[in-house]
Amino acid sequence: MAPTIPEVLWAQRSSQTEPDKNLIYLTINAIDVTSPDVTITPTSLSYKGTSASGKEYAVDLEFFDEVDVDNSKKTITGRDAFFILRKKEAKEEFWPRLVKDKRKVHYIKTDFDKWVDEDEQETAPGDDFAGYGGGMDFSSLQSELGSAMGGLGGAGMPPTGPSSFGLNEDSDDDDGEELPELVDDQQEEAEEAETKD
Repeated sequence: MAPTIPEVLWAQRSSQTEPDKNLIYLTINAIDVTSPDVTITPTSLSYKGTSASGKEYAVDLEFFDEVDVDNSKKTITGRDAFFILRKKEAKEEFWPRLVKDKRKVHYIKTDFDKWVDEDEQETAPGDDFAGYGGGMDFSSLQSELGSAMGGLGGAGMPPTGPSSFGLNEDSDDDDGEELPELVDDQQEEAEEAETKD
């Protein structure tokens, strides 16, 4: 059986003057592949790997233009392979596509989480993908989430009493009106029949 072609997501930045902002962000989504065989050349990237369940993945990409292999980075996780590839030639213009071939293929998609329009890239906030995951400290994120959900008791469920809705059981907010008595349907029908006679 032929290997599965994994989903490839990509985005880019371009700068004629700053090489650190002249990049391709590339993600290959292949779940549970922990030790893939990855080969990066100035003109191509080859990815092959087998998941823990035995599923084979493979993709070969011939880049639209050259990349600087020595200044590129890769991070392999159990979920995907993430690459920051530095474009070899510093240009202000974006590449029109990731690969040389003009045909559209189903597995290459724009990574809208990282995409910035060409005319907005100077005003976009800086990208920090240190350590993959945007350089995010997950332990501090977890503690922030815990403090934001401070009202959740030990079981993780919100309290459901009247006080949790800002109400006090002994509230003096009565408007002085008595509630009408509840009437069942049979009693109501009997009263209607009497008034018709």
